[in-house]
Amino acid sequence: MKSLKRMTTEQVLRSIAGFLGRASDRDFEYLLSVMEHLATSYREKAILQSLRDSWRSNSPLAQLLRRVFRETNPECRYRFLYNFFFNQSFGEAKVKRDAYLERYGYCPPWAMLISPTMRCNLRCAGCYAGEYTRKDDLPAEVIDRVLTEGEELGISFVTILGGEPFIREDLWPIYEKHRDTLFQIYTNGTLLDEETAKHIARLGNIVPAVSIEGFEEETDGRRGKGTFQAIMRAMDALRQNGVIFGFSAMVTRYNVDTIISDEFNRMLVEKGAYLGWHFLYMPVGRDPDLSLMPTPEQRDLLRRMGAARIRATYPMFVIDFWNDAPYVGGCIAAGRNYFHITSRGDVEPCIFTHFAVDNIKEKSLQEVLESPYFRGIRARQPYSENLLRPCMLIDHPHVFREIYQTYHPYPTHPGAETLVGELAAGLDRYSQEAAVILEEAWRKDFIEAGTNIFPEEAPHKEPAAA
Repeated sequence: MKSLKRMTTEQVLRSIAGFLGRASDRDFEYLLSVMEHLATSYREKAILQSLRDSWRSNSPLAQLLRRVFRETNPECRYRFLYNFFFNQSFGEAKVKRDAYLERYGYCPPWAMLISPTMRCNLRCAGCYAGEYTRKDDLPAEVIDRVLTEGEELGISFVTILGGEPFIREDLWPIYEKHRDTLFQIYTNGTLLDEETAKHIARLGNIVPAVSIEGFEEETDGRRGKGTFQAIMRAMDALRQNGVIFGFSAMVTRYNVDTIISDEFNRMLVEKGAYLGWHFLYMPVGRDPDLSLMPTPEQRDLLRRMGAARIRATYPMFVIDFWNDAPYVGGCIAAGRNYFHITSRGDVEPCIFTHFAVDNIKEKSLQEVLESPYFRGIRARQPYSENLLRPCMLIDHPHVFREIYQTYHPYPTHPGAETLVGELAAGLDRYSQEAAVILEEAWRKDFIEAGTNIFPEEAPHKEPAAA
């Protein structure tokens, strides 16, 4: 019966995905009304209602949905619909997550990050991967086992990064085996040729996120001469094959204006990008440099003129990992919403927090999520009422130092301990300066304005682990 139900569900969703490719505006509005009626939570209903309103007004979000429905490969469209939306909200992943919540008192993370390798064909300035051993890869059988365990917990969204993930040719069978998982793969783009783009389109469950620092001068300045043109060719191949893809931009104090510029974002839309990520430069990895971090004033500029404005202007969904924190209740690390497994198997609470107490080669996902270290971090989230200051590394560095002293995690690469050593004073100064600006922003634009961020419930705090 379970197999029959699944087969029927897949047939229905494939029909819907095909229907969306030729649906009229009225047809889609009706479909949103049906989904809103079926939604079981306030958050889901509010989001669907907002989508319906956006569709009626032909907002940039509605234009983005039209692009997804009418320009993408049918298999990519179906897998995105099933893996990212249906499975998490109504399907098997939802059932498993609800069961986990009932048994353990909190939801498992909805995503996990895995770095299968730190090998890379580029050497980018300031990359956090620079200090890792390049010769050690996470074995394919371990990755397969972790993905299976994740599926049993209801995790159907996995980000693959590195290093350069497409160096690992042996991962293609894993992507194909785990078809119910949507893989977002961060890549430098230089290995995304026509053949690879066609392979991704056939599988449908891979969403590349191509790293780019701005235009040619900014990108080649950090990643090496010729990289920008290689990225342009990669985006062309992905667009021509109907692949849903996005971009990832590391924002420093030197490229902020480019990243938020209309010229840059129009170029990305024209190249076919559907989504994007803004990540603040973090003082981790090879030769951490506090002077590369966007200033507090630039960080507020990103909040006002960056991702939120881009979403409201262009048919491309751009997310700011820091400034959009209010929409997810602050810090999402340590298994609250996600965690990171390194190429050595060390399990970090966050892609930027290079400290661990467990290795996935020795423990299950369940054991890692229940570790005192992860539970202790979750118990402290959010670190303040101001969700524009979500990070325990750069906004509340005293919190991480207290966690470090309490749970004694080991550094996952040489030099990581500078966060609690030689960089500590500088991070304290940065957090204090940022607080002056971001506290005012929080009061004015969220508290006094009563900004609706679709809260389902107050952020959950777990009892602190001993």
